[in-house]
Amino acid sequence: MIPVAYIEHQLPGRVRLRIPSRRGKVPFFETVVQKLSKHPAIRELNASPLTGSITLQYLEPLQPITATAADQRLFEIFRLDPKTNPSESKRAARLSDGPELATGIASGLSGLSLFRIAQGNVLGSATENLWHAFGAQRILGRPDIAAAFVALGLYQILRGRLFGSASSLFFYALVMRQMAVMEQARGRGWAVAARSASGVGPSSNAGTGATGSQFTKTD
Repeated sequence: MIPVAYIEHQLPGRVRLRIPSRRGKVPFFETVVQKLSKHPAIRELNASPLTGSITLQYLEPLQPITATAADQRLFEIFRLDPKTNPSESKRAARLSDGPELATGIASGLSGLSLFRIAQGNVLGSATENLWHAFGAQRILGRPDIAAAFVALGLYQILRGRLFGSASSLFFYALVMRQMAVMEQARGRGWAVAARSASGVGPSSNAGTGATGSQFTKTD
């Protein structure tokens, strides 16, 4: 099945696509750049596996480029317009509502935490607290909060409360595997450059990006 690319932002001669189903898939974006950068209408191509996005600067129109991508089974463009199928509109709306949904879930979890405090259930297992310490350091960038959770984790170890539920441990494992994929994307980088005017084919250069792997093709 061909991945679906959603148009996130478009200006004359420039478009940013999002491919949620391939986010974090480094080989996929490497293949997209290697194949699509050969198109003569593309002036610049940037792809980031970390965010699952592709940014194109091109010689208009866009349709020949998207047709080539579909022919090579790289991705198909999805557009939102008044004639869009209702089920497809709902699917795209769910994607665009992601930040609002996350904010709502965060508020709900905060309320539940206060409810559990009122019930007298304050501390989790040692594993849970150490996991929270990892998240506070790695995601939030808050070593002070991380240190507090480490202390709680050690306290729970002394009390013999080592492990959380099986479902929690399984979820932690899934998250760590996904983070490993994202780190692989962060640690690798490719650049593909081509001068279409001179007829020189694209060539690859390796480098390390600061925010994640990026693949580029420029004039």
